[in-house]
Amino acid sequence: MIWIKTVLFLSTVFTVKYIFILINSYGDKKVDKMKELISFTEYLRIYSCEMKMSIEEIFLKYKFKSTSTKEVVSQWMKYLENKSSREDLLEYLDNIMNTPREFNLHFVEIIDYYGSSYSDVLNKKLAFTQEEMEKVMNEFYTIHSEKKALYNRISFLAGCLAAIILV
Repeated sequence: MIWIKTVLFLSTVFTVKYIFILINSYGDKKVDKMKELISFTEYLRIYSCEMKMSIEEIFLKYKFKSTSTKEVVSQWMKYLENKSSREDLLEYLDNIMNTPREFNLHFVEIIDYYGSSYSDVLNKKLAFTQEEMEKVMNEFYTIHSEKKALYNRISFLAGCLAAIILV
């Protein structure tokens, strides 16, 4: 009888802990997506400004880590070609990436000046945009880390409480 209660207690604690791990992983995925978009922006800056490559060549050469980022950049290229509304792209980016809107606004800004200025000006603008994206990502990461630490503490306590009530 004590063996069953012990197993039930431990399984409840681990189940609650696992639920909180899933909650934390959602924020980790957002950070990873933001890092990849920042990395692509850096790649774009180097290869379009210094190496004078076209956006299509850059897209084909870049090694995307996630398919959602590849879809977003592909869509971004279509909006760039059509000179479409950046609000539509922003909405698309919000839906696909689930990254903070302020971060997405900086990435979408690239449409306004990419291809319309000289390489040294474009280089500075892309570098500035990348820095702004990194600031937003670091703010999000700081908040996410604090929440993650809190959730880790709460998960153990909530698991123990649920197990005590259950047993």
